[in-house]
Amino acid sequence: MMIEYFSGFEKMYFFILDNNRIRLDFYWDNHTATPKIISFLDFFSDANKIIDNISGYNHYGHSLYTMLKLPQNSSYKNLIIVPDGILNFLPFEALITKESKTTNFAQMHYMLNDFNIGYENSAQFYLSFDKLRMTNKDKTVLGVFPVFEKTPLELSYSKNEMKSIQHNFKGKYLTNKAANFKNFSNSAANYSILHLSTHADAGDILAPASIKFYDQDILYSELYHLKIQPDLVVLSACETGIGKLYKSEGAMSIARGFQWAGAQNLLFSLWKVNDYTTSVFMESFYQNIKNGQSYLEANANAKRDFLNNPEISNAKKSPYYWSAFVYYGTLENNKTPTNYTYIVLGILFVIALIWLFIRYKNEKAARSPKKGKI
Repeated sequence: MMIEYFSGFEKMYFFILDNNRIRLDFYWDNHTATPKIISFLDFFSDANKIIDNISGYNHYGHSLYTMLKLPQNSSYKNLIIVPDGILNFLPFEALITKESKTTNFAQMHYMLNDFNIGYENSAQFYLSFDKLRMTNKDKTVLGVFPVFEKTPLELSYSKNEMKSIQHNFKGKYLTNKAANFKNFSNSAANYSILHLSTHADAGDILAPASIKFYDQDILYSELYHLKIQPDLVVLSACETGIGKLYKSEGAMSIARGFQWAGAQNLLFSLWKVNDYTTSVFMESFYQNIKNGQSYLEANANAKRDFLNNPEISNAKKSPYYWSAFVYYGTLENNKTPTNYTYIVLGILFVIALIWLFIRYKNEKAARSPKKGKI
C-alpha cells in the first residue's frame, strides 16, 4: 500500500494506492493540521520530552494518527509513504494506533507494529521496482568512522558500530585521519553500501546542511558531484534528513545530496541521535540484512528488536531513540509489477484535473461582475 500526501490551496490531500485502486481523500485544512503536526514533532526536540510526558505523547500520537487517516487493520504488511511539507520530518512508525495508560514503551501501540514503513520522495519511484536486489555475497561496505578521539566531538560507540558491521560484511573501513573526504570520494563508487558514522548539521535559514569528515565539513550541495550508484547509503549521524524545506521539493538535507549523487536507497535520521543507541540499532540492522531481509524489513525489524531487547532500559526505549532512522527506497521486490506505470499516470491525471478545476473557478470568479451600490 502507498499513501501520497500533498498540500492544496486550503486542504491537505492524499492518495491511497493498493492493488488496482486509487482513492483521493483529504484531511483538515492547512491552518489547523500544521500546528498539530508541529506539536507532535516537538516531542522529538529533546530526549527527555517524551519521558517527561508519556501520557501526552500517547494522546498526541493517536490524535495525529487519526487526523492523517492512516490505514487500520490492513492485510498489507508494507506501507510506503510519500510525505509533503512538514510531514517530511514525521516518524510515522512512532504514531500511536490506540491510546493506552502504560508507561512501558515496549508495550505501546505503535504503527510500527502494523506495517514495515518506508518512504519515497515521489510516486514515480514505484517505477524503479524492477531492479533486482543484490545478493549478500555482492554487498561490500565502505565505512567512514572519523571517531574524533580525544576531542569534544568524540563518538566513542562508533567503534562498536564499525566492528558489528565488519562482522557481517567485508569492505574498506576508514577510521580517524583516514576518514577524510578525499579518501571517501575516491573509493565510494567501488562499494555497494556506503556507511557514514559521524556528525552532521541540518543548517538553518542561511547555512545549508553539512556532514563532517575528519578533515572538513561538506555541504549537501557538494555531494552532487559524486559519481556513485550504491545499493544503499546509511547516514549514521544527527539530522541527516533535515534541511531547509522547499515547496514540492522536500528538505535540502545531506540525504537529498546523496540522492542527487545517485543513491537509490537511503537510511537517515530526522533528529539528533544518541551514540550508544545508534550503535545497538545499527548492529541489528546489518544483521537483518545479512540474514536476507530487504532494507525495508531490516529497518522495521531492527526497531522491533530494539524495543524487545531486555538489555535496554525502559527510558532508552522511548521513540526518541529508535524511530529517528527512516528508510527511503525501493521495496526490493524481485517480481516486477506491470501496473505501476498506469497507477502513477492515473495519479498525475487526477492532480491535473484538480488543478484545472481550481483554475477554472478562479478565472470564472475574476470575470464575474462585482455587485455594488448604484
